[in-house]
Amino acid sequence: MPDYLIDANHVSAAIRRVSPVRDRIQQVLRKGVRFGTCVPVLCEVEAGIQQTADPETYRRRLRHLLNRVRQWPLDPLPRTFGEVFLELRRQGRVLSHVDMMLAAQALIMKVTLLTADRDFEALPDIRTENWLSSSPS
Repeated sequence: MPDYLIDANHVSAAIRRVSPVRDRIQQVLRKGVRFGTCVPVLCEVEAGIQQTADPETYRRRLRHLLNRVRQWPLDPLPRTFGEVFLELRRQGRVLSHVDMMLAAQALIMKVTLLTADRDFEALPDIRTENWLSSSPS
């Protein structure tokens, strides 16, 4: 089973009061699989948290999740980020800088990106799974 890099859409789903994504992460963690995310994703999540009626509750849930999900550093990301940027440019495609950082990190760490974004399909070397639309295997 692969290790996972978690995108903002899945982190956001995992910090809801009732969360099948969080439950599935817990289940897979017991099998020894690693989960990680990074600061750019946490910045996107915080932007969403600040728009809720009760941001402190969501921050508390996020802290709880981050006790199980590692924060992976972005080094040595710049070179791979540049390669991802150039590949997308050649295709005439555009991704946000955060998504290009995630793509680069997934490539460097050889992990599966847990995301609902289909934009990553432009990068065939990126393995993705969407736990928001699929049930556990």
